[in-house]
Amino acid sequence: MGVITAIEVQKKRSKRRSIFVDGEFVAGVHEDVAAALNLSVGQTFDRDRLVELLKAETVRKAYDRAVRLIAYRDRSESELRRRLLASDFSEEVVDEVIRKLCDAGLLNDERFSREWVESRKLLKPMGRAGIAWELRSKGVDSETVEQALRDFDEETEFALAMTAAERRLRKADRSDPTLRDKMASFLSRRGFDWDVIRKVLDELCPEDQAGG
Repeated sequence: MGVITAIEVQKKRSKRRSIFVDGEFVAGVHEDVAAALNLSVGQTFDRDRLVELLKAETVRKAYDRAVRLIAYRDRSESELRRRLLASDFSEEVVDEVIRKLCDAGLLNDERFSREWVESRKLLKPMGRAGIAWELRSKGVDSETVEQALRDFDEETEFALAMTAAERRLRKADRSDPTLRDKMASFLSRRGFDWDVIRKVLDELCPEDQAGG
């Protein structure tokens, strides 16, 4: 058995505490973990048991944090990992939490990617390249991205580009001589293919009608 001889605020990380048993450093934990376990100087602990308790409580808090993030919005594994690391959880703890979430079916990049594609189709029409870029930026691997976009053909992209362009045109000045160029830039930023963009522009704002 040992005695907790100090609980010190870490110099560069004010929300973390360094725990010392019999004058020796045992672990560094978030202040919330120390508070949840009601740790105080003078308490008697088996050193190994204390380390286990600190880790278990840290994992629990990281898991709760992850669940709250997922409840707010579904996330990719990489995205969630970044958020947890940014919340000052160690890689070891984050790895364990990620594994638990995957085993529970709460974290799944394939499902996340499919739902992301569908949400873009319904709420913010984007081209195949644009959606692929978004998913990759969230850490989804290329194979999973391609699988999620397997049914995203040229016909689908054209229909989405038409929807996006028609919504934009409702707010546009039809007499603007630069309207066609502005629409092309808008659709390009949404990640639509240039061949699709040309077809949409030819249908909605032909060159012979520009500025007219």
